[in-house]
Parts: sequence; C-alpha cells; structure tokens
Amino acid sequence: MKKLLAAGIIGLLTVSFASPSFAAEKQADTNVAVLFDGSGSMVQKTGGERKIDIAKKSVKSFAELLPKDTNLMLRVFGHAGNNKLSGKALSCSTTETIYGLHPYEGSLFDNSLSEIKPTGWTPIAKALSDTRKEFEAFDADGKNVVYLITDGEETCGGDPAAEIAKLREANVDTIVNIIGFNFDVKGNEEMKQAAVAGGGEYISANSADEFEQAWEKEAQKFTE
Repeated sequence: MKKLLAAGIIGLLTVSFASPSFAAEKQADTNVAVLFDGSGSMVQKTGGERKIDIAKKSVKSFAELLPKDTNLMLRVFGHAGNNKLSGKALSCSTTETIYGLHPYEGSLFDNSLSEIKPTGWTPIAKALSDTRKEFEAFDADGKNVVYLITDGEETCGGDPAAEIAKLREANVDTIVNIIGFNFDVKGNEEMKQAAVAGGGEYISANSADEFEQAWEKEAQKFTE
C-alpha cells in the first residue's frame, strides 16, 4: 500500500511539473544587447566631450542599474579598419561581441568598454544580423531587448530595417530601440522608421545630458 501511495505521489508531482500551468510560472530570461557604434565619427565632440566617452559612461550607468539576473551583451561595430576607402572592406565586414551574453560584472564590462576605439565605417545592418545569429546560438528564447547606439547612417550598403525585421521574425518577443546621437534630419527619419519596424522606439539625443537621461529612463523600465 505504501509503495502504491508513494508511486501515486511521484506521478502526481511529475504531471504537475510538466503541466502548462507550471511552465507558465517559470521566469523567462531577459536578454539585453547593446550595439555600440565605434565608427570614426564618434570621436567628434559635443559640448566639449567626445561622443564616444559620453556613450561609454552612459552605457556603464545603464548596465549598473539592470536587475542582477538580466543577461547583457555588448557588441561593437565600426571599430575595425579605418574611415578611408582603404579600410572600408575590413570595417564593413567586422562586428564583434566584446562582452558575452551574461549578467553584468563591473570590472569585465569596464574592460570591454575600454577596448572600443572609434575608427571606421558604420555597418549597422551587419551588427544587427550578427546579433540575431548570436541570440539563436545562445537559444535566447526569453525577452530580447536590443539597443542600437549610433551617430550616423548605415555606410556599408546594408539594410538595417530588413535586418531588424529578421530579428523580430526569429523571436516575436524581441524589440529594437535606437538611440541616435547628433543625427541630421534625414538620419533621424530613417532611424525612426527602423525603430518602428523593431517594435521599439527611436530616441534622439542632441547633447550629453539628453543622451545620459535617455539611458537612465531605459534602465528604469526593467525595474517597473
């Protein structure tokens, strides 16, 4: 009798844990990917400070505010080659994950940020494509939030809007936000359309204060 009772309890537990209601209670991962523009124009100054330095400081503050169980990725583009024709092929074919998808660790993240040296062209579409492939390899089936930082348009012939659509097709719970830094009117409009395609929003920052405030607001969304 005891053996039958024990078997019944084990069977009940097995059914309970395998049931859809139990699966729905499981917390899915939140994966945040920051795509960082390391192109040559990021060395330009706004308000007396280099855009690259403002961006690094803001992204670091954002990362520190994320919930501790959030997976974070930092991918840089535009950091290879140079911004002349001689360096275009290398620059346009290179994006690199310098902080792999896992929770924030201060010193490691700081070291990754310090590696970014602005130099080349702006392969936004490739950065988005490589991010999609990395999400797929990681089996990132939770909530995926992508932040694209850039101060310029795609300069490598890619189609950012098309790559954003592919990201969304790969996982319906993926949104792409774009934070534009010192964009012109034409660039603003193109980035707005791309952000809409990504189910996210386009934030235009024209000063260091606006850029920093944008990241603070985004970080707050993860704790609401």
